Amino acid sequence: METDLKTVCAGMEMPAGVLEEFLRLFEKFKAGPALVDDWDSIHSPGEGVLADYDQLALPGAEAAVRNLSRLVVLKLNGGLGTSMGCEGPKSCMVAKNGKTFLDLIFEQMRVLQERAVVPLVLMNSFYTHEETARVIRELEKSVTVTTFQQNRFPRLDTATHLPAFPDPSQEDAWYPPGHGDLFGCLRQQGLLDRWLQEGREILFASNSDNLGAVVDERILHLMLERDIPFLMELTPKTPVDVKGGTVYQRDGKLGLLEIGNVPDEFLDEFRGMNKFRVFNTNNIWIHLRHLKERLQQGPLDLGFVANQKVVRGRKVLQLETAMGAGLGNFENSLGLVVPRTRFAPVKNTSDLLRVRSDVYNESGGKLILNPERAITTLPEIILRGPLENAAELDRRVRVAPGMLGLDTLEVEGDVTFLGKVELKGRVKIVSNDGSLEIEGGQVLEDKVLSR
Repeated sequence: METDLKTVCAGMEMPAGVLEEFLRLFEKFKAGPALVDDWDSIHSPGEGVLADYDQLALPGAEAAVRNLSRLVVLKLNGGLGTSMGCEGPKSCMVAKNGKTFLDLIFEQMRVLQERAVVPLVLMNSFYTHEETARVIRELEKSVTVTTFQQNRFPRLDTATHLPAFPDPSQEDAWYPPGHGDLFGCLRQQGLLDRWLQEGREILFASNSDNLGAVVDERILHLMLERDIPFLMELTPKTPVDVKGGTVYQRDGKLGLLEIGNVPDEFLDEFRGMNKFRVFNTNNIWIHLRHLKERLQQGPLDLGFVANQKVVRGRKVLQLETAMGAGLGNFENSLGLVVPRTRFAPVKNTSDLLRVRSDVYNESGGKLILNPERAITTLPEIILRGPLENAAELDRRVRVAPGMLGLDTLEVEGDVTFLGKVELKGRVKIVSNDGSLEIEGGQVLEDKVLSR
């Protein structure tokens, strides 16, 4: 089977280094999931390997500029907006005040680059590379930016474990193998060596749809001052974060724990908030010199994620890796507990509506929690039906409702907001029979509207 797979993949014109990475991942998959063998031996990280953001020192003005000159900012930009019914890069969707995610990211970088030359790098997938290049032609005139395309791996037939679509000219034959592919790309495409030659020392990598993931000078100063090889930003769990990857400690060392690594009998404990109290934001800081030294020893051990999908009627397997799994590959890795404000991803239209609302202000491309919101937690929003589609959200909610006093909002069915309304407390709007239009200018507090 191994020889057959290697032969067929070689016939798909895969570069030697990429083919080697893929076959290595396939061998891990054949060996089976790396389930935790001693559940009682792992626990939430303690002092020494878990730091508190509030305790970090703010560098002086000169040190801050010097630190910035040693930084590279990378955004993971391979995702599409398909879960919201969109085609093309998610980062090209309008996020806030008529600006796309990319608009806001470039605005953040313009502010930084007034103080120091801080390169922006976009890691695209083959799905997003060309469209991103077209969109940023105007934006890149004012910001130093580099883009590169991550690797692509062949989708495997679930039954045979051979390429499902062996014709390399078919786009469906391929998939981007997750953000753990970052480390191999940096080595294969020469970016790691180039940055080190330029005097860059720290890489800050985060998802392009997480507008809370801005450059933080305290964290950057910590990385340089303590020579930390790998830092993962963590934030306290809430009930909506039960499936997210978490960080564990065993024998004084940190590791990333994904739900696929958990034996069935311990899934409830994994999802709970007692044994593991924080989770991975996917905001990652990497010391480039340490990364170079580690890669000279061989590829990072990132485990694998096996995603089952149906493509053109065929059941296929996609083997992927996660960037955060790099945590366990370095001695003296650190977890940092950060405020929830640094984790504001947009995975669906519910998240998108929250970002567009007055819960957040926007300044210099940054999202800032509105100080007028007295409630300490973010409003929980659940959209079902047409509003799960981004185009329908744009059409049906042209002005985001006021949410400063909102606890929860549920909207289901054929519902349209005709103007701005204020939502307070717990609000539920359901249309099961025909359309339901909400007039602007209203205040809905602890209301249930149905039709």
